[in-house]
Amino acid sequence: MKKQDNKQAGREDRAVGTVMARVTIQNIADHLGISKFAVSRALSGKAGVSEPTRRLIEQAAASLGYDARSRARKTMTVDVIFRNRATASRELWVDVQNGIDQEAAARGHGVSVRLLEDVDELGRAGSDSVGYISVGPHPASTLDAALKSALPAVVVNHIVPPLWPKDQISAADVEAGVFVAHYTESLGHRRVVYTHGRLGYPGRSARLAGFADAIAEAKDMELREVAFSDDQAAGDLREAVIAMAATGFEPTAFFCGSDTVAVTVVSELMRMGLRIPEDVSVVGHADYAIATRISPQLTTVHMPHREMGIAAVRVLLARAGQSPFMDGLPPQRINLVPNLVERQSSGPATSESRRHRLRDLTIPT
Repeated sequence: MKKQDNKQAGREDRAVGTVMARVTIQNIADHLGISKFAVSRALSGKAGVSEPTRRLIEQAAASLGYDARSRARKTMTVDVIFRNRATASRELWVDVQNGIDQEAAARGHGVSVRLLEDVDELGRAGSDSVGYISVGPHPASTLDAALKSALPAVVVNHIVPPLWPKDQISAADVEAGVFVAHYTESLGHRRVVYTHGRLGYPGRSARLAGFADAIAEAKDMELREVAFSDDQAAGDLREAVIAMAATGFEPTAFFCGSDTVAVTVVSELMRMGLRIPEDVSVVGHADYAIATRISPQLTTVHMPHREMGIAAVRVLLARAGQSPFMDGLPPQRINLVPNLVERQSSGPATSESRRHRLRDLTIPT
């Protein structure tokens, strides 16, 4: 009898020690050699787990000291990490954040947004964190810290290091460039310009890669590139147009790195006396609100930024064992597909010279 009492006490001591260490569904899954999804379904009383397996999981949870009441009363949070306030304020990432908020709420989770000034904070997530989503560009140190974190992590960004072993959500930027090249070709444009705006954005470079490759394969198409010191630097565009006209290159279509750049291009070309789209077509990228607030309204590539946030939450929760969607799968590169929204700033190419329409320009003949 005394030996049995000591054995029971030993089990209680281990249970108490395990509670202090906060037993998780992952601990239970590892203990039994089954998936976190099965453990989560069993402990929440949901379908999808056989009755013998459910009883086995419940017994293991009790023996390990798992506190089901603590799990039930806590609202788990999705931690969203931005590098700084400037990143968090960009319209692209604001749209992603809206998608994260929407999907997390639909799944019964809260959202905690942090500006990451110290990468060590990635290891200080609260006990109620289900994992974190890193949004926008981050330094290599942040990506390295993500690999060391015990929590699941998903990155929403245009680029990650080669073979980086975490999930990434992005959009098909290269495909978007290819599609716009084919679109302008179908309208009869043969001399086109890719307008970066300010350099340094990986997504813009990716779109140029697709755009340039498709144009190189097309018949009789010619491409020039233009970069600005800033996305609103209309003077840089003006100088580029003058320089191109001086060499006899008169583009009939501009594909722009973003809608902000496209608005600069449309406004300055019209100020210079050109008609949009009769003389020049302009295609933007992103489909921000500004695309419909100018005249003519922008033809642009609609990027599924909000849906990228939704996808990030779904992948994160799957990695946390709340669905079997990612069970047994390696890290993913998920690129959502955009679509072209055709409005008023694009049309058939003209074969007439537009030099006579350019106002106040001195173009060598």
